[in-house]
Amino acid sequence: MSHRMVAVLAVSCAALFLAASACAQFAGPAITTRSATASAPATAMSAEYRDVRIMPGDMIAIATYGAAELTTTVGPAGAGIKVGTQGEIVLPYLGVVKIAGMTPVQASAYLAKALQDGGFLVDPQVTVEMLDSPTRIITVIGEVQKPMPVPAFGQLRLLDVISACGGFTPLASHTITVHRPGDPQSITILLGTDPRNTDQTNIPLMAGDTVIVPKVGNVFVVGQVKTPEAIPLSSNAPITVLRAISMSGGVNFGAALSKVRIIRTTPENQHVEIFVDVKKIMNGKQKDVALVSDDVLLVPTNAFKAGVAVGGTGLVDGTTTALIYRAP
Repeated sequence: MSHRMVAVLAVSCAALFLAASACAQFAGPAITTRSATASAPATAMSAEYRDVRIMPGDMIAIATYGAAELTTTVGPAGAGIKVGTQGEIVLPYLGVVKIAGMTPVQASAYLAKALQDGGFLVDPQVTVEMLDSPTRIITVIGEVQKPMPVPAFGQLRLLDVISACGGFTPLASHTITVHRPGDPQSITILLGTDPRNTDQTNIPLMAGDTVIVPKVGNVFVVGQVKTPEAIPLSSNAPITVLRAISMSGGVNFGAALSKVRIIRTTPENQHVEIFVDVKKIMNGKQKDVALVSDDVLLVPTNAFKAGVAVGGTGLVDGTTTALIYRAP
């Protein structure tokens, strides 16, 4: 063997040794598949509906049996009475009446008594109904078909307001956040993928709540794949390493399948490299790994294969190394 060939082999071995050492030095912790089990805080299930109280700016409807002049029409095209800024309404016979702070049932009894005490009706039958309220709403934002405020006149639950907004968009995450006034800590609900578990996550909501439905994140596949791209995460099934590689068109000839790595950003904005042996996953010797939002899946170059592909020259960690290939 010539001195030149020995020198080339020595450089190649040294570069490969340095690359292997770097891999060992930055090997991150193992990761497991995220659970899709539905969950919600137990305390969120104990919220009780508070009776609606009439407030300034509310629209109400009044029905008085046998007295058309004391009746407003209820319906999509019907009229109501707007409660004034001081909590008052103006009615025939009674004039200015303050009803703010009363529930609709209390307001019904109050008006009936006032009509009877004033000698206007012998046995008045009065019903007050809430039509609209700028203060009694649940705000829904994010990945729903029609983000909007939802009137909260009764006991509404999470899936009620999602349905009122037209349901989820295809990019909606199944991890939902609820901000509640006066509660310093937000409520996080994981819907999961099994519809039989909806009772565990369909929490009651309160007026003033804000429901945030975020968008699913992306994972980024780069390196020796046919089509490097950003892949949206799915809410119904995890995107694993093998699925991500398949969705990117598969690997190129020069891929180093045993040295694939996941580059993950931690909540502390630190980068962690997690090494995955795709060969073992394909052979059933290692479990496939689920990716999380903003993961970068890097399929590196196999220096030997790359050298074969270009006729004897390859790259190892950015260092050009001459490789000798002899046909069998």
